[in-house]
Amino acid sequence: MFVACRPLAVAWAIAGAVLCACSPAVTAKSSANAGTAATIGGDAKTGAQIFAKNCSACHGATGVEGGTIGPSLRDEKTRMDYNGTVSWIEDPEPPMPKLYPQSLTQAQVRDVAAYVQSL
Repeated sequence: MFVACRPLAVAWAIAGAVLCACSPAVTAKSSANAGTAATIGGDAKTGAQIFAKNCSACHGATGVEGGTIGPSLRDEKTRMDYNGTVSWIEDPEPPMPKLYPQSLTQAQVRDVAAYVQSL
């Protein structure tokens, strides 16, 4: 009986390992700010203020009108999800300047990403 059950036990062990590997860690902590947009990891209201100081010169006052160098960011959420927006801000392609981590913190990047996703 033990020999016949062994392949089944191995299959269940593998299935359990796969399910555990695919589920989120319960103890993982996020370094995101818990702002009004905490479900996506940043605070869009705070992000608007950071955007005005750091991004508006190129993308326009609110980001939807576009600027002389940077394009409009209206409906950016249709081209890139929140995590993609965070990645882009952290590691942009020229001519966009790299502001992270010298000028913007991780929390500020997430706030700006939340703002951009709200446009």
